[in-house]
Amino acid sequence: MSESKNRVLIITSGKELLAEMTPSMSGRGMEIACVPTLKYAAEKLGAGECSAVVADFGWLPPTERENLLSLHGQFPKVPLFTLESVASLTPSTNSPLRRLSWPLPMGFADQVRVIARSVVIMADQVLFSTGAVQTALQQAGVNAISAETAKGLPEFIREKNEARILAAKAKKPKKGWSLLGGSDEGEEAAAEPPPPNVVLVKFAGSLQDAAALDAAVRSAVPEAVCYYVSGTDTARYALQALKEDQPVAVPREHAGRIAGILAESCEGGAEARLRERERERILLLDNFKPALTMLSQALIAAGYEVTATMDGAEALGLCKQGAFHLAVIGTAITFAEHTGAELAQKMRERDPDLRIIFMVDQYPLKAALQGVSQVVELGLDDALLKPVEASRLIFSVQKALEARFLKLENARLLKETQEQKTQLELINGFQKKFFATVAHDVKSPLTAILGYSEVLTGKLKAMPSEQRYAANIQTSAKTLNILVSDLVDLAAIESGKLRVEIGELHLLSVIQDVYERVSIAAQKRQLNMIKDVPASLPPLAGDDARIGQVVQNLCTNAIQYTKEGGKITIKAELKPDRVEVSVIDTGIGISKEDLPRVWERFFQTKEAQGMRKAGFGLGLKIAREIVQRHGGEMGIESELGVGSRFFFFIPTGREIPRPQAAGAPAAQPAPAPSPSQAPQHPAPAVPPPQSPTLPEPPPQAGHPMPPIPPKREIKQ
Repeated sequence: MSESKNRVLIITSGKELLAEMTPSMSGRGMEIACVPTLKYAAEKLGAGECSAVVADFGWLPPTERENLLSLHGQFPKVPLFTLESVASLTPSTNSPLRRLSWPLPMGFADQVRVIARSVVIMADQVLFSTGAVQTALQQAGVNAISAETAKGLPEFIREKNEARILAAKAKKPKKGWSLLGGSDEGEEAAAEPPPPNVVLVKFAGSLQDAAALDAAVRSAVPEAVCYYVSGTDTARYALQALKEDQPVAVPREHAGRIAGILAESCEGGAEARLRERERERILLLDNFKPALTMLSQALIAAGYEVTATMDGAEALGLCKQGAFHLAVIGTAITFAEHTGAELAQKMRERDPDLRIIFMVDQYPLKAALQGVSQVVELGLDDALLKPVEASRLIFSVQKALEARFLKLENARLLKETQEQKTQLELINGFQKKFFATVAHDVKSPLTAILGYSEVLTGKLKAMPSEQRYAANIQTSAKTLNILVSDLVDLAAIESGKLRVEIGELHLLSVIQDVYERVSIAAQKRQLNMIKDVPASLPPLAGDDARIGQVVQNLCTNAIQYTKEGGKITIKAELKPDRVEVSVIDTGIGISKEDLPRVWERFFQTKEAQGMRKAGFGLGLKIAREIVQRHGGEMGIESELGVGSRFFFFIPTGREIPRPQAAGAPAAQPAPAPSPSQAPQHPAPAVPPPQSPTLPEPPPQAGHPMPPIPPKREIKQ
């Protein structure tokens, strides 16, 4: 994954915000980049250097909102989060549509009360139907007009705005007032009060629809400001907005949640959260009929299916597995056979997935405290003090049902994961058995075929036709032996039994031996094969045969994937703490997209598959494992269509095991270090040879090229 895919750009200069967001971002593998202005943010977006943008309106001037939205319009696929405060939400600033969280931000209603311009608040169906927003505005002394539909809203706002302007003019005193407060021409009759400047409208559309309505209102009345308020929880609202490529407005105090929202949207959790759910069924139980009726109507208006009852026994009888998603229980049930706590326990026995909310009387205080404590003891979802506001109940119901949905969704995903794990274990078991069969039951007869074909080839010199047949058998047996050897090595690696005999490593002899073998194949393909090694190297610890296998694999890959007339170089260099071996070619190269996958087993690029002759794509994985067993590491520099440089290093200064003297007791060989135990050296960034066709590509990857069989005996 490229860096830009995990970089979040924050437009701010506030150190507190960075300190708050860094832990959650870094914990999810995200990097924060900070810029002070919108201009720098535009440059970063244009260069593709970020995966998301967070705009801090505690730092940015509110007048920049329109420019920010315009920038987001140019890059709609890059998520945009705006951090909102009371100052950024003030109605005194001309601005495109802004979203309000619920409950309303502290102080917002007071700002609306003292403003003179037209203010439009679009409330979702639940908040409007339950009167929640109306109540909040009334408590703050805001006189608002309620509208059941948004149809014709721009014209309606324009008419009311003109009426207020006329009323303001009518209130102005006429000329001729005396210093004593009297009028020379008589006092006119008091003018009618102007219509309210706040309109609360029920809105059932999407965020895009709300933005379009805002644009229409501001076109009719340029000084008007519009808001959208919804009771949907922050995470669900944010995921829906991201799905629609819309900006996400988040309260400043919720900045730490942005990392989780981004991670959930990238990992597929958004689809689970936003998946259409069946209409939830709610059981409502209480002994006060007016409240029961009012709350039932509010829940039905919010889209729930409600069954209401005043009888605890009846409620218990209705409750069975899957009958309801949630139960709301008034704990003081007159003449009830069971208390609220007993009812909750029995309902949970019948349906363990049922969510439960208590409604508790405030008085006497002891009973109220007991009801609240029972919620904790029984593991229920919430406790609401009576009288319960419909908006508060709906908010609690939404939270409880969301928790139920996520719990069941997690259980479903866990079950799927366990089933997939079982299937993978079966596949891995079959694979291990297959490798074992190849290692033991195929290797032996293949060795016999290879040996007898060599004998026949020598004995049929006088019979050219028959000798050609024997030679074809021998060539095919060698190719099959390559494949089988790779499978055997892979099986050994995965079982932790790859055999590496660490002794004195004669690296120059190994390179010379491989060079002599592969030069013949290079000449047949008209390739220029070059060896560039020092006259001597310090003592090294390693396995001649295994390191020869690595070098030969890299050379054979280079030969196979370099076109005629190309050049291949085997190079050894002495570094301060290691010896580095490189195989450089002018072949087909590897794309940046494929580089991270090169070390995977069985992986081959599309370009390599078009030129391949034989092989499973295991050679590089095996080679890297061998190098790691020597305490080293492998790396790659490559560019598609230009060439590649594969390299590995062997550390110097390691103790070389000496053979035991004759008659001495045999020492137990030290186990080869595992890759996790081997010292982790970063792959050195060695520049490629001076060639105009091989620029400096990115480091660290592998090469999808088929292997050549190891030669176990190396000439010294």
